[in-house]
Amino acid sequence: MSESVCVRYHGWSSVSIETPAGAMHFDPFFRKYCGAEWFSVEDFLDAKYIAVTHGHEEHFLDVPVIARRTGAQVIGPKSIMQFLRLRNRIPRDRLIPLDASQRVALTGFAVEAFAWRHRDINLYKALGKAVFHGNTIQLSWAWHSATQAPFYAPYTGYRVKLPDGTTVINYNEGFNTKMTDAEIGALAAEGPTDVLLGGMQLNFVADVARGVAALKPKLVLLYPPHEKFHEMMGMTSRPWSEFVAAAERAAPQARVVPLAPGTRVSLADGSVSRFEPRRRVSSVQ
Repeated sequence: MSESVCVRYHGWSSVSIETPAGAMHFDPFFRKYCGAEWFSVEDFLDAKYIAVTHGHEEHFLDVPVIARRTGAQVIGPKSIMQFLRLRNRIPRDRLIPLDASQRVALTGFAVEAFAWRHRDINLYKALGKAVFHGNTIQLSWAWHSATQAPFYAPYTGYRVKLPDGTTVINYNEGFNTKMTDAEIGALAAEGPTDVLLGGMQLNFVADVARGVAALKPKLVLLYPPHEKFHEMMGMTSRPWSEFVAAAERAAPQARVVPLAPGTRVSLADGSVSRFEPRRRVSSVQ
């Protein structure tokens, strides 16, 4: 594998696989949100493909912006592609509908979509609770989610095979109590996993361990998809070290790396380095 093939983490659920054939960005997101702003649109201008895992606003709102600036093709469930075409006016020929169990061959990437389950969120209940308690942060999130993003689109993960056969799975927020052992086992049975990308959040330590044990990856890259959002909402997650330790116990053969915004990991040798924003932003650590 070329040393230039790497994974970069831009904060939230924004992860990219960068190769000589171009970059595939998952859930690219750069705007200032919950007080955090690590990167800017300039850091996503290399996007050749954009893959959307679901329609919650912090996964979706900057997708049309980056698609317009770059001309990138966007991959995701049919409902998200319809939203992008009808609401965001992204041309149909730039959209690649890909529902669970479907595959598509792209330049430099072979992609298969799979379904995962999200922890329970009831948008209408959240709106009502926010109004009743006068929680302006939660009210803003719930209302914006309901009107500016395809909130109830299917939750979609991606298995990406690179030209040398390396397989990368982005499990996103699927590490939670909703995913059954049978569902995880079925995903593992479809083929080997070399690199596993996934979220670490709240109290789902044991669920990260279940997924890692079943998929048996060589490299595990864990990112905190909602850390700043949870802080704003008064919620806390277990320390990163607990997720890392649980993953290491579940797969002793694997290297486990927690990703802070600005982390780059080479897929050739597993080396970890830092990268800086292309323009100055008011970052929050």
